[in-house]
Amino acid sequence: MAFQLFLIWYFIIGLLLGNGVPHFVFGAAGKIFRSPFGQKSKPRVNMLWGLSNFLLATVISAGLIILNLYSGYSLIALLLGFWLTMLMFGTRIKNFLN
Repeated sequence: MAFQLFLIWYFIIGLLLGNGVPHFVFGAAGKIFRSPFGQKSKPRVNMLWGLSNFLLATVISAGLIILNLYSGYSLIALLLGFWLTMLMFGTRIKNFLN
């Protein structure tokens, strides 16, 4: 089977979902956490960043579904992106807290 380029979008969706989790959780817990907007971002900034990751993942997913671009490998690509992001955060979390 030829490699289908739309699977990259599912991988990106997984990355966005995985990236949104720690930002949203730390923000909801009221903890200061690193974000793209600064080393020690306020909880509200992190919650909004996490939510924006979730929203973007949802918009991309909806677009791919509307365009009928999915296959049996779509979920695998999404989960691969998600778990690679979780692995990065899980193994290097102390670096993100400073």
